[in-house]
Amino acid sequence: MKQSVQRYSVKIPKHDIIDKKVYYTISVYNLEGGQPKEIKKRYSELESMHQKILEWIHIFKIKIPLIHFPKKKFLFHTNQSEESIIKRRGELQQYLNEILACPELHCLGVVEEMLPKDPKIGGQKQNDQPIDRRWQEIQQLKESYLAKHGDSIFSLPQKKIELQNKQQYIFKFEDHIIFDDSALYTIQVTDTITNKSWKFTQRFQDLRDYHRQLKSIHLDFPLPNFPEKKLVNISDATDLRERKSQLQDYLNRIFGYQTIVESDIMVFFIAKSQLDGNEIGCRSKGTSQTTLENSSIKSKSQTTIEQFDDDHKQPRKITC
Repeated sequence: MKQSVQRYSVKIPKHDIIDKKVYYTISVYNLEGGQPKEIKKRYSELESMHQKILEWIHIFKIKIPLIHFPKKKFLFHTNQSEESIIKRRGELQQYLNEILACPELHCLGVVEEMLPKDPKIGGQKQNDQPIDRRWQEIQQLKESYLAKHGDSIFSLPQKKIELQNKQQYIFKFEDHIIFDDSALYTIQVTDTITNKSWKFTQRFQDLRDYHRQLKSIHLDFPLPNFPEKKLVNISDATDLRERKSQLQDYLNRIFGYQTIVESDIMVFFIAKSQLDGNEIGCRSKGTSQTTLENSSIKSKSQTTIEQFDDDHKQPRKITC
C-alpha cells in the first residue's frame, strides 16, 4: 500500500528590504497540522532553486505539469515600488504552491529544506534521524521492480561502514548497437556486496547528462573527467572499442568515491539501470536468482553491428 502524500500550502505574508534587496518571508504549512516553517529568500535564490529543479526533472525524466517561474523584469527593478514587490510576492507564492503540489519533488534537497516537520513524528525523534534525500521516485522504482521479481534482491548503494572499503559496483561495457545514428552500449553491473549482476543499455549523451549533474555537487576532490565527445566511424570497430574502454574506466572511477555513490544522482542511476535492464531483458551468464536472466522480455540489443552493416554498406559518422 502506498503511503499517503503530505500536502503543503505556501503563503508569503510580508517582505523586508535590507541594503536595497528584497527578502520574502515564506511560510510553509503542513495541512495535516503542526507548526509552519518560516524562511526568508531573495528572488535570485528562488530562481537558482528553480533552475536546479529543472535540471533534476530533466535528468530523472520526471513527468509533472509545466511549472512557470515568475519572469525577471528587465526595464526596471521590482524593488523600485511597493506595488511591484507585492505583485511579485503573489507570483512567487503561486509558484511555490505549484512546486509543493508535486510530491515527486519533495525529496529534492532544495525543496525538502523548505518543508515543515511531519506532525506525526515527534520533534526530538525526527531531529535524531538522519535526513534521507533520496528521491521518492526511487522507492516507486523499487516497488515496481520487486513486483516483477519477487525473489530478486534490489541493489541500492550501501553506507561506507557496510562496504568496508570495498567498491560496491563494478562496470563492464560489452556489446553495442547503432540506433538513431548513436551508439547504444550494453553495460554489465556487478554489486560486489550482494553478488547481484544485471545489464542495461545507455547512450553516451545519457551518461554525459549524469556527469553534468555530478558537477553541481560540492566535492572535496576533483571530479574525474568525462570522455570528450567526438565523431566515430561505425566501420572502424577500434574507435568504438576505445570509446567503450573510456566510458567503462570513467564509471568505475567515479563509483570508487563513496560520496558520489551515495549521491541522489547515482542512487537513482543504479535503481533505474535495474529497471531498464529488466525491461530490455538483458541476460547474464549463470543461474543466479539475483540476475535479470529470467526476464520473459526479449532483448532489444541482440542486433549486431555486422547485421546493421549488411543493410548499410556506406560508412557514416555518428556521435558517441
